[in-house]
Amino acid sequence: MLGLLRARELDRDPALRIEQAMRPGPEHLPPLRRHREAVKVMTDHGQENLPITTSDGRLVGLVRRADAEQAAAENA
Repeated sequence: MLGLLRARELDRDPALRIEQAMRPGPEHLPPLRRHREAVKVMTDHGQENLPITTSDGRLVGLVRRADAEQAAAENA
């Protein structure tokens, strides 16, 4: 995963290439990490979602903070 592209980045200049418009990628975790670690990363970095990636950076999923918090509480 190389970066994050939102509508506001696209609105800046439609002539920009994606690599020029995107922001550096958000924090992410590998799939074998625990829910509570995902919650900590999202809290520390102000993210509502956390990409789940393989060791080579391939996106395999996305976890929402509310779901991770619920799972962490249930497995405490």
